[in-house]
Amino acid sequence: MAGAGVLLDDLADRERGLLQATAALADELLQTYGYPETGLITRARDLNPVGFSQHASEAVVQRAQQRGLLNPP
Repeated sequence: MAGAGVLLDDLADRERGLLQATAALADELLQTYGYPETGLITRARDLNPVGFSQHASEAVVQRAQQRGLLNPP
């Protein structure tokens, strides 16, 4: 059994709030089955494109840049 709470406003904003809510829910689900956090999305609301496959990474970076979801290097 896993449980995580998120604010409805975070789900509705479709940007960093949704990203953080997704990270929290995915991490709780994975930890229920004994897996560590994915590392694809941090709790600090940042995407980690390196964790995606090479093919998907390019698309993730492009979309994240359009939405302002990547921290500058």
